[in-house]
Amino acid sequence: MSTFKVNSYFMVFMICMFFITPNIYAQSGGTITGKVIDAESGEVLRRATVMVVGTNMGAYSDVKGEFRLKDVAPGTYNLRFSYVGYMPKEVIGIVVKAGDVINLNITLEFESKLKDEIVVEARRVFDNEAAILAQRKNASQVSDGLSSEQMSKLPDSDAGQSLKRVSGVTLVNNKHIFVRGVSERYSNTTLNGAGLASTEPDKKSFSFDMFPTEFLQNVNVTKSFTPDLPGNFAGGLVQLNTVDFPNGRSFKISLSSNVNTNVTLKENKFISSTRSSTDWFAKDDGLRALPSNVPGSRLEFNDLQNRARNPFDTTGARSQYEAVSKSFNSDLYKREENTIGPFDNRSFGLSYTDLFKIGGDDLGVIANLTYGSSNSINNVQRNGYLAQFDTLYTTNGSVSETNYSAGGLFNLAYKLGADHVLNFKNVFNRSADDEILMLEGKDIGYQYFEYKNYSYHFVQKWFYSGSFGGEHNLGLLNSLLDWRVGYSTSERDEPDFRRLKFSRSIADLEFDPNTPFRPELTGTMQGDGARLGRFFSALIDDVYSGSVNMTIPVGISKIKFGFLGENRKRDFNARSFTIINPTNLDEDVDEITSEYNNPEMIFAQENFRYQGGFLMGEESGLSDSYDASEELYAAYIMADIPFSISFGKTPEFFRIIFGARYEDHTQRLNSFSKSDIPVNVNESRQDILPSINFIYQVTKNANIRMSATQTVARPEFREIAPFTFYDYLQQANVQGNPNLVRSLIQNYDLRFEYFPTGGEVASISLFYKNFENAIEETIFPEQSELTRSFANALGDAKNYGIEFELRKNLGFITNLFSELTFNVNVALITTTIEVSQGGDIVKDNRHMWGQSPYTVNVGLFYQHPRHGTSINLAYNTFGRRIIQVAQQGIYVTESNDPHVYELPRNVIDFSISQPIGNFDIKLSMRDLLNEPLTWRQDEKLIATNLRGSTISLSFGYRVF
Repeated sequence: MSTFKVNSYFMVFMICMFFITPNIYAQSGGTITGKVIDAESGEVLRRATVMVVGTNMGAYSDVKGEFRLKDVAPGTYNLRFSYVGYMPKEVIGIVVKAGDVINLNITLEFESKLKDEIVVEARRVFDNEAAILAQRKNASQVSDGLSSEQMSKLPDSDAGQSLKRVSGVTLVNNKHIFVRGVSERYSNTTLNGAGLASTEPDKKSFSFDMFPTEFLQNVNVTKSFTPDLPGNFAGGLVQLNTVDFPNGRSFKISLSSNVNTNVTLKENKFISSTRSSTDWFAKDDGLRALPSNVPGSRLEFNDLQNRARNPFDTTGARSQYEAVSKSFNSDLYKREENTIGPFDNRSFGLSYTDLFKIGGDDLGVIANLTYGSSNSINNVQRNGYLAQFDTLYTTNGSVSETNYSAGGLFNLAYKLGADHVLNFKNVFNRSADDEILMLEGKDIGYQYFEYKNYSYHFVQKWFYSGSFGGEHNLGLLNSLLDWRVGYSTSERDEPDFRRLKFSRSIADLEFDPNTPFRPELTGTMQGDGARLGRFFSALIDDVYSGSVNMTIPVGISKIKFGFLGENRKRDFNARSFTIINPTNLDEDVDEITSEYNNPEMIFAQENFRYQGGFLMGEESGLSDSYDASEELYAAYIMADIPFSISFGKTPEFFRIIFGARYEDHTQRLNSFSKSDIPVNVNESRQDILPSINFIYQVTKNANIRMSATQTVARPEFREIAPFTFYDYLQQANVQGNPNLVRSLIQNYDLRFEYFPTGGEVASISLFYKNFENAIEETIFPEQSELTRSFANALGDAKNYGIEFELRKNLGFITNLFSELTFNVNVALITTTIEVSQGGDIVKDNRHMWGQSPYTVNVGLFYQHPRHGTSINLAYNTFGRRIIQVAQQGIYVTESNDPHVYELPRNVIDFSISQPIGNFDIKLSMRDLLNEPLTWRQDEKLIATNLRGSTISLSFGYRVF
C-alpha cells in the first residue's frame, strides 16, 4: 500500500508564497468606471461627455463606450452625462471611498423622445448578471450567456461545467457541449473573437474542460446567425471572452482541494503505472518516447525484419532487430496500487491586474496562472452485440486516471485617448491525462474466450491562443474600425499507448479450471496492436486568422461590413507496434507468460530474442498518417435599422438586421486507404449565407425576435481521414469517411423575452432547423469487431423545439425571500430524419445523432447583501439521446430502433461561499446523486460509467 506524496509543485508554490510580500498600496482616492449606451438599441455611445458636477474633473467615453475617472477624492458627487442628439442625464449621490471602484452603466435616451434632463439616484452596480442580461436584451441575435459572477457562484471549475447551465446546452464526456439537442460538431467556438485550434483528434469540438472559469469575463452562446459571425454553426456559437480591461491593481491567491467518493481513501483501489519526472507538469520527459534506434518508417522496419530472416545476411540485421525489440521500455508495464488521500486532489491559482500610465494613457495588465492535479476512478461496464443481437462480448472493470493541468492568461490593453484601443490577449494551457484501464470479460460471439484487457494511456496536450487587435473611432462619418489578427495552436501527443490482452479458452476450463490466462500472441511478423500493442501518435493543429470590420452610422441606423481570412493546418502521424513470437517460445519464456498480473516480467528485455522469445512487429499503415489544410475567406455586409411606426398616438419601435455573408472554403487532405491507395480530398465550395433578424420592442423591457438564416457545417479533418484506430475503452474500431460533404442548415427562430428588472428575465423561444446532408456517427459490426464511422444522412433532417427560461427574484412572495433568486430553463426538442429502408427514402421520427428530446436546468441562488454569503443549489438533466447511429437494416430489433442511446442522468450540485475580510471560502459539492452514465441498445446494456461525487473546499486571499 502507498499514498501519493505531495508533488514538487506544491513545494515550489510554498516557497513562492514565502517570498511574496503583501504590500498594500495605499490609495488616497477612488475610481468611477462604467459604460454609456443607447437606451433603445444597446449600442455604445463613443465620445460621450462625463463630468463631475462642481469640479473640473471629467472624461470622454472611449471606442467601447467606457469611461474612467481615477483618483477621485473621498466624498459624495453628482455626475452629468451628455451626448449630441441625446438628452443629458445626471446621476446624483455617488459615494466615493478611498481605494473603492464604482461601476455605473448609463443609458441615454434619444432627444426626440424626451424634453427634460433626466436625474436619477446613483446605484452602485455590482451585478454582472444584470450586465449580461442587458447585453442579451440589446443583442442583434438570439443569444444566452453567463457572467463571471454567475460562474463563480457554482461549483464549476471549467467552462464546460458552466456552459451546461445555459438553456438548451448539455455537457457530454465532461468537456464537449451539445446546443439545442444537436451534437458538438454543429457548434463553433471563438476566443476573444478569434477561431480556435481543435484540441481533439476525433471530434469537431473544443475541449472546454481545458479552460478554467477564472479566465473568463463572460460566455455568450449565440443561437441565431448574423453576417458578422462565422457561418459554420447550427446549434450555437460559443463566444469565450476573457477580461478586457482591469479596474485597478489587484493580486489574489487561491488554493483548493477535493475528495471523491469513488477514489478518496479507497485502500489500494487506485492503479498507477511508472511515471516520468515531469508528469506533474503535464509533460512526459521522454520516458515514453519512441526508442531512437527504431527505424524511421514502416518500410524501413519491414526491410530490417526481412534482412533478419535471411540466414545469409551479413549486415548484422538479426542483432539489430533484437536490439530494436529490446529497446521498448518494459518497466512501463508496471502497475502499482495506491490509496488517494484527502489532499491528493488539489489546485492553486494566482491572479494579478494593474493599470499604468504611459504618455498620459492607460495601459491595463491582466495575468492569471492556475495549476491543478486530480485523481479519479470510473467503474465501467462494456458490452457488444452482433447484428441479430447475439452477445459478442461482456466486460467490466475500472479506469484509474490522473489529470494534470497548468494554464495561464496574459492580456494587455492600451487606450490611446478616447478614440483608440489596442489589445494583446494570450491564453495557454498544458494538460495531461494518465489513464490505466483494467477490463475483464468474455468473448462469446466468435472466440469463446475469457479475457483480461489492460491499457496504459498517457495523453499530453498543449493549447495556445493569441490575438492582437484594435478598435478605432474614426472622424470620418463617426465610423468605428476594428481589426484582429490571431494565432491558435494545439498539440496532442500520445507517447507509448500500451495495450495488453490475456485470454483463456472457455472450453479448456471444463477440463482444467486452473487454466491460466496467457497473452494473445500471434506468429505473424505484423501482429495485432489491439491485443499486444504499443501505439505512438502526434497531432499538431495550427490556425492563422485575420479580420477587419467597419461600422458606419447612418442617422440612428448603421451599416457594417468586413472581411475574414482563416487558414487551418493539421499534421497527424501515428505508428503502431506489436509484440509477436514468430518462433516457438523457449521453455523459460513460455512458463512466465501466465504471470498476467506482472506483464513487466513477461515482456522483460531478456525475453526479447530472435529464437525462442518475443520480437516487435509494426502494423502501421500509410493511412495512419495524414496532412490536411483548410482555407476560409469571407466577406459580409449587413445593415441594422431601427425604426418606428405610429399606430394612433403611440409609436411602436422596431429593429431589422439583415445582410449576407460570402464564404469561400477549401479543404484538402492527403492520406492513404487501408490498402495503401492514395486518398486525396480537395473540396472547394462557395456559399452565400443570408440572414435577417427582426426585433419588435413591445415595451422598454420586452422584445419579440424573429430570424431566418442559413449556415453550414463542414466535415472535420478526422471525419474524412481514412485512418483507423481501435478504441480500447469502447472496444470498437474508429475510421473516417473521405466521401463526406458539408451540410447546409436553414434556421428559423422566434423568441419573446421580458426583462422586468436588471437581474431578471422571462423568455420563450421556438426554433426550426432543416439539415441537408446531416453528418452523423454510425456503428456497424465488421468481421469480429464493431466499427464506428461517419456518414451523411441520405435525406433531410428536421430539428425543432421550444425553450423556456425564467430568472426571478422571489421577494414578491415575501420580504424573507428578497435575497433568493430562482432560475429555470427547459428545452423540448424533436426531429424527423429521412433514412434508407428497403432502397427507399422514408421519414423516421428518430432523433439526430447527439440530440436530446429535452434539457432541464434549475437553480436556486441566495446572496446576503451585507455579509456576502452565497448559497447555491443547481439541478441538471437531459433526455435520452442517440450516442451512436446503427446502420439501418443491419441490426434487427423488435422495436425497429437499433441505435445506441445514452440514458438521462440527474445531476445536483451545491455550493456555499463566504468572504471574511480579504479571504474567500467556498465549499462545493458536485454530482451529489452520483447516477451512472448508461448506454443501451434495444434495452440491452452497452456501457456504464460511475464517476463518484466530489466535494471541494477552496480558499482565496486578496493580497491587495
